[in-house]
Amino acid sequence: VVAMSADQQGRVRELMKQLKLHEAERTITDHLPIDPGECVRTLGVIERILTAEQAHRVERRIERRIKAARFPDMPTLETFDFDFQTGIDRELVMDLATLAWVGRQEDLVLIGQSGTGKSHIAKALCLIGCKQQRSVLYTSCADMMTTLFASLADNTIGETIKRYVRPQILLVDDLGYDPIEQEQAREAQLLYKVLEARHQNASTIVTSNLDAEDWPDYLGNHYLTIALLDRLLYHGTVVTIDGPSWRLHQHEKRKAERQRRRADSECEQDGDG
Repeated sequence: VVAMSADQQGRVRELMKQLKLHEAERTITDHLPIDPGECVRTLGVIERILTAEQAHRVERRIERRIKAARFPDMPTLETFDFDFQTGIDRELVMDLATLAWVGRQEDLVLIGQSGTGKSHIAKALCLIGCKQQRSVLYTSCADMMTTLFASLADNTIGETIKRYVRPQILLVDDLGYDPIEQEQAREAQLLYKVLEARHQNASTIVTSNLDAEDWPDYLGNHYLTIALLDRLLYHGTVVTIDGPSWRLHQHEKRKAERQRRRADSECEQDGDG
């Protein structure tokens, strides 16, 4: 009983330390029952209460992380259909899901045509980051560029770049989809400024429908884009998804279902006739 009480006291003290209950940690022995059996029961109750409080605080922190990330939706790896999408290595994705690469401040580039699941995987990895209590920010490439351009006009570019540099994981989604990205060659310069500041300090995920070799033509500044790619790929992973479109697959399924219902309805009308 004495050994059990000492173990419990150690766990309770550690919980109090984690919860920053410093005075309670300092004085707990002054308030415990003298009877060993009663002391064990009392410590057990305290440990359960503190464990529940700790779990609640973690849950709240995760909720705040998710809210701060500003996800447009929250897909998970559990809902990704690897059997349908044969153009990606499931084991590689599961390895990325450990986020060990985030701990090493490495980057990730996901390339694939529309509907192949690159944004789904990227957002799912970011959601895992939130659950690991890491700071995360989601932005489409077009929205980030619009914000950066606007900050040039009102002279807040420094603070705006810091907003994108601060998170442990930044997801820049859909590079190559919006014509706004091609309006000025300064596009590449602004993107470079963000990635340069994040380089080897935090992890960046970029999704694109363009192969990396097409980025210089698209962004309009060959030399800066090469430098940008150098930053991303220096300690990064490139995943190319060469497979079918899930959205097109779902569209075809709905189309077939409508045709089936229409055929059933026509058969019923013929039977009534």
